[in-house]
Parts: sequence; C-alpha cells; structure tokens
Amino acid sequence: MREQLVAWAGDCRVRGEVELEEGRLSDQINQGDLLTFHAATLESLDDGHEVALDELEVARRELHLVEVDGRQGDPSRRLRTIQELVELELGPFNVTGNIHRSPSAQPMAALTRWSRFVPVTDAVVRVAGRGGDPLRMDVVLVNRERVAKTRPLSAIPIEVEESWTPPSPAENSGD
Repeated sequence: MREQLVAWAGDCRVRGEVELEEGRLSDQINQGDLLTFHAATLESLDDGHEVALDELEVARRELHLVEVDGRQGDPSRRLRTIQELVELELGPFNVTGNIHRSPSAQPMAALTRWSRFVPVTDAVVRVAGRGGDPLRMDVVLVNRERVAKTRPLSAIPIEVEESWTPPSPAENSGD
C-alpha cells in the first residue's frame, strides 16, 4: 500500500508516496538500502525551489530525518522504556526530543544500537538558515549515522539504596 511520506536530506525535503506494509515505519525504513518515492517533490532547503519527479530512488544513508505521521505500530510489540531528553545535531538539523531505551540499558543506548533510524518523540526540529517557528512532531526518525553531536538534556537517574544516608559534615572532617 502506498502512503505519503516526508523525509529530509542534507539539502532538501523529499515528499512522495512510498510502498509500505503494515507494522512500524521504523522497521521498514531500517530494512534495505533504497527508498522509492512515487510522485515525488524535492524542495531545496536553500531557496525553496521545487522539482517534481514521477519516481525517485533515495539511498537511505542520504536521509537525515523521516517524519512519522500517525503510524504507531503494533501495540503488542511495545516495551517499557526510559525516556531521555536529548539534543542532536545532524547536518543542518537540530533535533530536541526524547530517545528511548530499555530500563536495563546504559544511558543514550538508543544511539548505539544496530538500527540506522532511531525514533525521537516529542521532537522539535530546527533547520539551520531557515527562519520561522521550529517544526514540532510527535515522532521523527533520526538517522543515527548522520548524528554529529549529541547532548543529553536530562539528568541521568542514579538509584540509591533507601537505607543509605549521606555522612554528616562531622564524619567527613576526619576528626
């Protein structure tokens, strides 16, 4: 089934219809090396001019971001996760939002997994050189191979045993 999809490369936004099956968009985007857009439109990030093509094949490695609109995937496959607020820089894009990891994984683990595209929820996307309001998206897929800079914005939780109490200043003075 063809669905409308919007993706962002380093120099343009690509819109068009893509053959998608049922299931999570991230799983399908992470498979294969090419994404074929039908009735595609490329919009330059520099000057906004547009080019229309009947069909366009884009190497997935060229994409920086993929917008996720309405696809939630199979609820039975969802796992409990920890959200981590981050800021990511990739090409001309600055993305702020939440990445997700399992409770047993190390902080920022979502950016080290095998998946090429990582979901970022509650995302705010800014494009360098473009004025106006930032784009706000419930979910955007970020090509982790394109991420040049990562900055955690939330504190990393530290679990402390409930029976532990910090030493008093008198105990620390060594007297």
